[in-house]
Amino acid sequence: MKLNQWFRFIALLFPVYFSSLKQKKRTFEQRWFTLKQWCERFFKWTQIKYEGHMSSVSTNQTVYYVSNHQGQFDPILLMAVLQKPMTFISKVENLKLPVIGRWGKLIGFITFKREEFDANVTMLRQSVRTLKEGRSVLIFPEGTRSKSNELLVFKPGALLPAYLAKVPIVPITQIHTHELDKLWKHKNVLQVIIGEPIEYDQYKDVPYAQMAIKIHDVIESNIKKALN
Repeated sequence: MKLNQWFRFIALLFPVYFSSLKQKKRTFEQRWFTLKQWCERFFKWTQIKYEGHMSSVSTNQTVYYVSNHQGQFDPILLMAVLQKPMTFISKVENLKLPVIGRWGKLIGFITFKREEFDANVTMLRQSVRTLKEGRSVLIFPEGTRSKSNELLVFKPGALLPAYLAKVPIVPITQIHTHELDKLWKHKNVLQVIIGEPIEYDQYKDVPYAQMAIKIHDVIESNIKKALN
């Protein structure tokens, strides 16, 4: 982003934080749509352009979103594009950040610790429980930002919550979003491609590690098509 866009982003953090203080008695859906409005305002106020290519995912469906992860503004972009309340699987360190942490708790972030097995088992159970309760969940299966249009290897167990909850998997492709992390003007329109849902009956007999490779290939193909 350009310097003036960074200033606008920082200025926006204050009303976003104070807005979080008023959410205690509101429902999850009300909190989510309030945060979504703030995410949409971020792009409007900074004049950053993006395109969302939507699939036939029903707003009534509970799904497991699987998205590549290029930059630190990816969750803001996804909140602006997606139309149905959902929550993120996120590293636990994010809950320690002032604004992200407050809103993360309000919309039910499911956290993990990279090196702690027990904590990650808890994350898996919480993800499955959340999906079974009818709330969609989004994971970044690379486990970290790629900081480019290149795609990192997916963690083999990233799809386990979908298998255990028996919900559709929806691939999401993000393109050029890493450019927002740089201290200069980004030159490309950000793109988000929401893929078609892969129903449980379509993938249940495919080993989860193999399915992760298939979805990786779908997202990688979308990126290559957009860049050519």
